[in-house]
Amino acid sequence: MQIRDEAHERRYLTEVRQRLNLELERLTDSIDKSTQTIQERKEHLWENRRDMDFAEKADFRTAVDISVALGQRAMVTRERLRRLLDSPYFGRVDFYARGDVGTRPYYIGVHNFMVPETQEILIHDWRAPVSGLYYDFETGAAFFDAPAGAVEGEITGKRQYKIQRGHLEYMFDSSLNIGDDVLQRELGRSTDTKMKNIVATIQREQNAVIRNETAQVLILQGVAGSGKTSIALHRVAFLLYRFKDSISSDNVMILSPNKVFGDYIANVLPELGEEQIAEIDFGTIAARFLAKVTDFETFSDQVTALLDGVDDAATERMRYKATPAFVADLDEWIASRTREDFTPAEVSRKYRRLPAEWVAGIFDELPTLPIFARLDRVANMAVHQLKQTVREGGGTWTAADATSVRKQVRAMFAYKDAFAMYTAFYRDPARRKMFTPLGRRKIEYADVFPLIYTMIGTDHQDYYGHIRHLIVDEMQDYTPIQYAVLRTLFPCKMTILGDANQSVNPFSSSSLPIIRSIFPEADCLELCKSYRSTGEITEFAQNISRNDKLEPVARSGPAPQIIACPDRQDEHTEILSLIEQHRRSAHHSLGIVSKTVAHAEALHHGLSQAGVELTLLDYDSTALTDGIVVTSAHLAKGLEFDTVIVPHVDEENYATEMDRRMLYIACTRAMHELYLTHNGALSPILAFAEDADSAIVSVG
Repeated sequence: MQIRDEAHERRYLTEVRQRLNLELERLTDSIDKSTQTIQERKEHLWENRRDMDFAEKADFRTAVDISVALGQRAMVTRERLRRLLDSPYFGRVDFYARGDVGTRPYYIGVHNFMVPETQEILIHDWRAPVSGLYYDFETGAAFFDAPAGAVEGEITGKRQYKIQRGHLEYMFDSSLNIGDDVLQRELGRSTDTKMKNIVATIQREQNAVIRNETAQVLILQGVAGSGKTSIALHRVAFLLYRFKDSISSDNVMILSPNKVFGDYIANVLPELGEEQIAEIDFGTIAARFLAKVTDFETFSDQVTALLDGVDDAATERMRYKATPAFVADLDEWIASRTREDFTPAEVSRKYRRLPAEWVAGIFDELPTLPIFARLDRVANMAVHQLKQTVREGGGTWTAADATSVRKQVRAMFAYKDAFAMYTAFYRDPARRKMFTPLGRRKIEYADVFPLIYTMIGTDHQDYYGHIRHLIVDEMQDYTPIQYAVLRTLFPCKMTILGDANQSVNPFSSSSLPIIRSIFPEADCLELCKSYRSTGEITEFAQNISRNDKLEPVARSGPAPQIIACPDRQDEHTEILSLIEQHRRSAHHSLGIVSKTVAHAEALHHGLSQAGVELTLLDYDSTALTDGIVVTSAHLAKGLEFDTVIVPHVDEENYATEMDRRMLYIACTRAMHELYLTHNGALSPILAFAEDADSAIVSVG
């Protein structure tokens, strides 16, 4: 059966929506009746509770619980049907399976829809095995993996649709992979404050990542604008669909760079019909471990300090603690202290004694326990032994006696806690300069996770055992010691993603080879095609920080403009003019991306004084709001805007290698238009633009 004409397609859409409406009405009626039944049963139980025995009450409660569970499941299905009613499907593939009598059309949508009476599937979930035909093959020979085995055959046609509010806006026939016209239309649209699902435009290389079922750890290096975060979320949705009997959204967590980014991606999984997953960040992990141990510098504090001025001694400490060799050295040191710094001694209380040989024997029986947990076990056994002996002799045993025994055992080890062990690590003359506290009880950020790793390696800790899949975003910003902490806290499957070109701290960033060395068993994939920005913006950013692997999607727009202003006031006026220009355009979102949060705060104040309504995103922000946003390059990571303004791109503000990275991040947030302003001498990082006269505009 060949692909139908447009009139036929419109009739088919009407038929599908009628079916959806009928099922929606039936389900709504069922939910209403179920709600009424549950209420009646609860009332009956309450009114007759005195006349019912325990078994009758239990049976009644069980029946109510089952009804509630069925009702909740029906409500989830109803919500999915409502989504389908708005846009039932986005694609279709006509497939002639070997052995079939003819070609069958498969319509692909966000969710599955089956006619209850006939069990005929009208819409196939984008995650279903047959939907792989749509994403992975051109017309011609193809196959998909069904539960019963591979189904081979031939694709005779493919069609892409744009359906909104139940109306067919357009459709395209295509013999090629998904993309071309539909992809160009979607990329050309304006963005808003939430990341959207990309099921209608998933590309072949993206689909390979999403449908990877086997990797224990999957590392995804993706260029700016490659959609890596969205792909990771779609991968979660696929795994929840594929393994729905063994994993739920409660078993999945994302390690997010900040709360704003978490809010930005919050809609993707619900749009795909899955529950939102929990978020965590390294700051939360640090606070949990160190709350009663020491104060500490945060990652944002570290980045801010580096942007204000690089301290050579501090950067040397960061570099030292950002290598796999450092993890190995710390591991070996902890093991050696356990072997060498425990001195068994006699334990005595109330004239009863346990000889040093007894202590040593118990200690040696527990080689797999971390040292402080080992000492606690020895102490517990000593307390039990002495208490029993004292009581057998007619004496009494108190809490003070137990405390005394525990202190004696603890005194046999040279260090009172993990913090003392960690600081002792730097007494070695070769390492003495590598630890510099920020105060009496405050440590540098570079020491935060080495200390936590020491705590984990020396004592029992609570792990995230219920998590079965962890997504780690912005992988390049985390050091080997942080990954070592993650591997211990999250002994589960992981999807790790990022871009080495977007590191915010070049002194402690991790490259793909380093991360690979930490996870030697990982599947490593690269996404080189960038979909976010126009070709002009992409090439401009490439001149700031080149990545020869990057492949821009062919989409044109206005060239980025560098606007030179006579003084700071003129630059302020020019930014106001660009804001007004944006308001008159068809674009929705505008991001003003400064180098630091302090710069963003000053700009926010000045523009607010001029009557501009805009939102400041700083390190305390939790959500991305509509309208004009002012923020720093660090906080803008992962976000995108229709138009971006990067202010103050002068030689004083953007001069170092770290500044280059910040400028690259800022520019790659732009989808359609990019403007850079300055009033002093242009940053040398942008010297390439002086050879392209059309990119530089002078005002005033």
